[in-house]
Amino acid sequence: MSGHAKKLSDLGMMIPNQLGIHRVLQSLPPSYKNFVMNYNMQNMNKDLPELFSMLKSAEVEIKKENQVLMVNKTTSFKKQGKPNKGNFKKGGKKVAPHPEKPKVGPKPETVCYYCQGKGHWKRNCSKYLADLKSGHVKKKGTAE
Repeated sequence: MSGHAKKLSDLGMMIPNQLGIHRVLQSLPPSYKNFVMNYNMQNMNKDLPELFSMLKSAEVEIKKENQVLMVNKTTSFKKQGKPNKGNFKKGGKKVAPHPEKPKVGPKPETVCYYCQGKGHWKRNCSKYLADLKSGHVKKKGTAE
């Protein structure tokens, strides 16, 4: 960045200091966001060489922070200290699991109101469903 600014100044094109600093700060990667925020909040009026020296010292600190994070990174992570989840009351006593609900459906002795057959309901009656489909029976069960 400074090389481009120097080439432009050699060609006789002067870049205002604030524009150069703004361009440098905008081109920084996201890891420098704290540095940029501090620079803008404190209204620092530095020259480009001073800004570059500040960025070099900030870069050393950013690399230190990343190294600490990399040391703690592991591939297999297990939570420690917490017991396995289960059904527990506040006192630590285990609660019995809920019993399974019985299967819902007609009992073998159930009589169909439509065909008087055993073991099924009217809504599952094959004769009723066939008559309903052919139009011999209305929805409420009254015959035509």
